[in-house]
Amino acid sequence: MDVNELKRLVGLIHALDVGGAERMMVTILNYFVSEGLEVHLIIFDNRGALKKELNPEVIVNDLSSPSVMKGMPKCLKRLKSIKPDIIFTGIGHLNIALAPFVPIMKYFLPQSRWLARETNIVSLQNQTSKYPKLFDWLYKKTYNNYDVIIAQSEDMKDDLGNNYGVLEKVEVINNPIDHERVSRLANVEKSQDGFSFDKNKINLLTVAGLREEKRHDLMLETLTYLPEQYHLTIVGSGEQEEALKELTKKLKLEEHVSFEGRKLNPYTYMKEADLFLLTSEREGFPNVLLEANSLGLPIIAFACMGGIKEIISEGKNGFFVNFGESKLLAQEIMKASSFKFNGSEIRNSTINKYSKEFILNKYKKIFLI
Repeated sequence: MDVNELKRLVGLIHALDVGGAERMMVTILNYFVSEGLEVHLIIFDNRGALKKELNPEVIVNDLSSPSVMKGMPKCLKRLKSIKPDIIFTGIGHLNIALAPFVPIMKYFLPQSRWLARETNIVSLQNQTSKYPKLFDWLYKKTYNNYDVIIAQSEDMKDDLGNNYGVLEKVEVINNPIDHERVSRLANVEKSQDGFSFDKNKINLLTVAGLREEKRHDLMLETLTYLPEQYHLTIVGSGEQEEALKELTKKLKLEEHVSFEGRKLNPYTYMKEADLFLLTSEREGFPNVLLEANSLGLPIIAFACMGGIKEIISEGKNGFFVNFGESKLLAQEIMKASSFKFNGSEIRNSTINKYSKEFILNKYKKIFLI
């Protein structure tokens, strides 16, 4: 199928708050507007900071429903009236809420192809839900209703195949990065918050929400195995913040850790740091690592499920160790701090593999099958 044969694309999202899935939806819809398609967005709760980044030519269908399930009848009715060629849903909880209705909707919309972009390692994410057995059952029984499921990493694909039987429908497309935007923001002067890295220290940086699955507690534990010249800067906020500050005191690390809170522009920190750390117990495909690498910043991470081993090529753009091995992680940090990484090579390799142009062309090929 030629792109000119496609007439209508509909993207579905709950809201457009700042987040990886929401930003990806905006990126994809804007791209296909530029390709000449009639592009619609069905949004359940028409809010979020990313609304302003949506191309004005995208036709917004506001369901005025903060709840996905309550808004589902309106959603299905709107899809029938639009008669799209491609229906693309872009976040896990919405994917699985829509999946049971796909077979009956195919009767009304025989020309439509249904694509879902998964955002999590599903088997691990379901364990944290209120009804893990119900969600596992729904994924096993209904996820195959989609024509294509896009996974962000090989780990995600394997999880969907091994645990939910949808391997044949899964296509891996990594996340893209807007390296020009990252570079531009990295070169903006830091706001007058008084912060600067101590150049006499080896400056470690992490940027993430302070949530349980990010395991900043293990990052702090790692710091106890490092000499005094190492300093950790934590950029991010969240429900774990106070507990982490208490742990910092308990471990007597107050002089070695800075909590900077959430920053709209973390790239000025990435530009100046020595090493980037990630100690999550699970990820989808962490864009923050790609962004750090796009600025030439090496990564040291736990090899949790979620594409870490796909992103890090050891000795080229960083090092990794098995999840939870804090002592080994400290050893890799010390090795990395004296390792001769090639910042330009890291930057160029990252841009070649994850640029928006390269990744969006993969979406185009999937949409045109």
